[in-house]
Amino acid sequence: MHYIYEESESLDKRCYDLFTLSPEILMEHAGLALANAVKKKLTSQAKVLFICGSGNNGADGIVAARLLHPTYRVALFIPTALKSELAKIQFERAQKVDVPCVTDLEEADIYVDALFGSGLSRVLNPKSRTLIDTLNTREGYKIACDIPSGLMQQTHLITSVFKADETITMGALKCTLFHDFAKDFVGKIRVANLGISRTIYELPSETFLLQKKDMKLPYRNTKNTNKGSFGHVVIVRGKKEGACTLAGMAAFHFGAGLVSILGTKIKRIPAYLMHTNTLPSNANVIVAGMGLEGEFNVNTLQSLLLNNPLPLVIDASLCQHTLLPIILNAQKPLVLTPHPKEFSAVLSLTCNISATVDAIQENRFYYAKQFCAHFPHVVLVLKGANTIIAYKNELFINTYGTSALSKGGSGDVLSGMIGALIAQGYALKDAAIQASLAHSLVAKKTTCNNYALTPIDLCKGLKWL
Repeated sequence: MHYIYEESESLDKRCYDLFTLSPEILMEHAGLALANAVKKKLTSQAKVLFICGSGNNGADGIVAARLLHPTYRVALFIPTALKSELAKIQFERAQKVDVPCVTDLEEADIYVDALFGSGLSRVLNPKSRTLIDTLNTREGYKIACDIPSGLMQQTHLITSVFKADETITMGALKCTLFHDFAKDFVGKIRVANLGISRTIYELPSETFLLQKKDMKLPYRNTKNTNKGSFGHVVIVRGKKEGACTLAGMAAFHFGAGLVSILGTKIKRIPAYLMHTNTLPSNANVIVAGMGLEGEFNVNTLQSLLLNNPLPLVIDASLCQHTLLPIILNAQKPLVLTPHPKEFSAVLSLTCNISATVDAIQENRFYYAKQFCAHFPHVVLVLKGANTIIAYKNELFINTYGTSALSKGGSGDVLSGMIGALIAQGYALKDAAIQASLAHSLVAKKTTCNNYALTPIDLCKGLKWL
C-alpha cells in the first residue's frame, strides 16, 4: 500500500524546515524526474515540446527541458508571462544554455504538460481550455507534470483536462488523481523523488492506494481439513433468482466450504449450491440484498438478518430499503456494498444527508468519510471506477477496476466473494479489501474483449488468479 494525500504542500514545507532542503532543490529533483520519464520514450529523432505555465509547475517543466538540451530535441512553449520567481530564474538558466523557445504550439512526438499543478482551484479561462483541448487532439505521447492540467479537487469546476498517457506526480500521491473522473486522464502514475527517500518525505496518512501485492488469496495451507473448515455462506434469495445464484457461485469459487441459497427453491442451480428454507445452524455469514426487488416480507427478513450474531454483507435493493437504518443501528458486524445511486439512498436513509449521484461522484472521499463517521462499525465498499473501501477513519482505494465490470451481475459476484472470505475467517475490512482486489484483477486478467466479460467469467477466473 502507498499513502495518498489531500495536499502535499505541508510535506514540501516539512522538507524546507526539517531537512533544510530549499524549494529550488526540490524543483531540480522534480525536473530531473520529469526529464527521466521523457527519456524513456525518446528516440534519437523524436521532438519534445514542454508546455509550461506561469508558476512552479511550469518551472519544473523548464528544468526538465534544460536537463535534456542539447542531447535531445526539446523546445519550450510558454503561453503566458511567468509569475513565479523560481520560474523566472529557471527560464533565465534555460535561456543561457540556449534551450529553444517557440511562440506557437508546434507539432511534437512527446508533449509535456507543465501548465497547472495540484494548486489549481479556479475555472480555466477560454485560452487555457482551448490550449488543452488542442493538445488532446494531437498525436504523440503525453506526459503530465504533477497532475494533468485542468484536473482539480473541486471537480465541479473542471472544464477541460489534459489527457495524459503518464503522470509524474511530485513527492507523493494526491487524492485528486484518484477521483473516478480522473481515471480517463491520468494514465500511468509515477511518483517523483524530490531529493529524499519517499519514506522520509511522507508522513502517515489515513488514505491508502492498494497494490497488486496487497492481495492475499484464501490458499489452503493446512492439510487436515474438511468442508466445514472453510465456512458456510448463506445467500438470501430474492425475486430475481439469478443474482443470488451468481453470488453463491462466486462464494463457492472463492473458497467457501459450503454455500446455501435461503428461500424458495430455484429450479436450475449449480450442483454445488445447496437450498435451505431456514438459517443453517453452522452458517458463518449472511449475504443479502441481491435480486431482492419487488415485494418481500420485511418482518421475516429483519428477523433472519438480526436475530443471530452472524456478520452481514448487504448489497443492492437493501441499500435503498427502509429496513437499512434498522440493520445499521443493530450494530452487527456489517459490510455494505452500494454503487453511487444506491449510496445516495443510503446517505438519505441513514445519515440525513441529501446527495445526488453527481454530487457523490464529485466528492466520493468526503461522502465515504461522512458515512463512516455515522457508522464506524460498518465497512463500506463504495463501488465505482476506483472502488473505495472505507472503515472508521481509513480509506483504501482500488484502482484496478475496468469498464469490463460495468455489467449487471458483477456486483453480485463481489458480494459473494466478500461473504466467502468472511466465512473463512477474514476480518470484515480485510475481506472487503481482498475480495475487491481479486474481483478487479480477475477482470483485468481474463483474456476476452472487454465488452464480452460475464459474471460467470469472473467466477471461473478465480481459479487461475
